[in-house]
Amino acid sequence: MNRVEVEMSKSSAATDKIMGQDTLQAEASSSARPLELDEYVRYGRQMIMPGFGLPGQVELKNAKVAVVGAGGLGCPVLQYLAGAGVGTIAIVDHDTVSLSNLHRQILHTTDRVDMNKAESACIALKALNPRINVVPHPMAITPSTALSTLAPYSILVDCTDRPLTRYLLSDISVRLSIPLVSGAAISSAGQWAVYGGTIRSSGKRRACYRCIWPSVLPNSGGNGNCEEQGVWGVVTGLVGTGMAGEVIKLLVGKEDSEPLLHLHHLCSNPLIRTIRMKPPSAKCIACGPNATITDDLDVFGYESFCAGGPVTNDQTGSVTGGEGERLIAKDLSEILDLKSASSEDDFVLIDTRPSIEFGICSVPGSTNIPLPEILKDPSSLPRATETIFICRRGNDSQFAAEALRRVVAEADKVRVRDVRGGLLAWNREVDHDFPIY
Repeated sequence: MNRVEVEMSKSSAATDKIMGQDTLQAEASSSARPLELDEYVRYGRQMIMPGFGLPGQVELKNAKVAVVGAGGLGCPVLQYLAGAGVGTIAIVDHDTVSLSNLHRQILHTTDRVDMNKAESACIALKALNPRINVVPHPMAITPSTALSTLAPYSILVDCTDRPLTRYLLSDISVRLSIPLVSGAAISSAGQWAVYGGTIRSSGKRRACYRCIWPSVLPNSGGNGNCEEQGVWGVVTGLVGTGMAGEVIKLLVGKEDSEPLLHLHHLCSNPLIRTIRMKPPSAKCIACGPNATITDDLDVFGYESFCAGGPVTNDQTGSVTGGEGERLIAKDLSEILDLKSASSEDDFVLIDTRPSIEFGICSVPGSTNIPLPEILKDPSSLPRATETIFICRRGNDSQFAAEALRRVVAEADKVRVRDVRGGLLAWNREVDHDFPIY
């Protein structure tokens, strides 16, 4: 080897050494970075916020949050948590996407109708932010599965609309000593708050959901959910966004110094009112000093605690009534055919839905008297040899029929019945072109 070749060899070796050092330095620098390079770009607009910075983003990246319910509230909550970079998000929902969801449940799409909501939401979140870990649980939360399913997470988010699940999730947050962000929305109003856990700045314990709402209001005939009373999509969006904000504040240590309840009404001014919540109750059966709820949640009996009114199947109104108290939609169709062929006016068909729903669609020959009016004064109802009540799903009609039976004397010889399954059954069994909403 001549001198030139030797020098070239030395130069090459030196270059290799420098390049090797650069590679090691780059790898060391990369391992020291808590975020991937693209995440600095993705989250840059929130990291530059005063009091947030890189530490705040790392808190989000390391966080594990469980969201129960991927519906009207769950969708905006999930969307903003995923966008903000919450590292692990569990989504629990046993329900499937329906066409009627899409005006407010913004993560789902028309081509995913009939897909499980947890799995549909996962698809949307991964498309939004592939850096996060999304864990679908296409199942219902029950007393026997709740603790084991939710134990890995540091914050619970209640986006459900069932009293049973609300109280169950509150009890879970107490058992796990973690905060619960819970919200509700119906019609044009909603609310949200943080329950349970401790306030980081003061170490004080928050009231749990049971402390503030110790009992379920009795059922007055409706289910008190969006399907029964309707809801503006923007209301669920605003409440869900507020809930997501509470989660982020908790994760980065910016939560309110005292527990607050936020109340929203679409037509109010101001749009949102905030009130101070009570401290924990010493009488609370979940978090009080003499609590009776333990880890064995199966023994508590949530169904009986949260029950109200007759137990029915939400789709068919299929409750066991007295002999001859209920008829099926086909029977009503035959009665209407007989009436049209006869000049005698010996029966009346009363639709118990609100007038605005009656204006959407109705069975020919029916008269609209909303349920509240019926319950207020059933004796004022029009009388005939037979009175038949119908509603949307066969639930409210039972209340109306029972109210009339209480004021009708046996000597009047008036037959009172209602239609099992209501207008949904009318669509399935009689008229497939009847509008369902």
